[in-house]
Amino acid sequence: MAQVITKCPLTGHYKFMGMDVEAEQFDALPEFFARQYCPFCACEHSWLKRDSKLLDKRRTLDRVQQAS
Repeated sequence: MAQVITKCPLTGHYKFMGMDVEAEQFDALPEFFARQYCPFCACEHSWLKRDSKLLDKRRTLDRVQQAS
């Protein structure tokens, strides 16, 4: 399984969406799949699949940071 991360359209930072999915499940998601608060720009966004990607949980990616 992989984690879904989505890029903030205002800042370009990636946010963990709290979803663990297989690639087939991700492909089946609709283009609009969530509306959530973004800690990077303090706005609520409609998160889109085209701005998202899968992050393998076994791989460490230094460029992705979780906002507190």
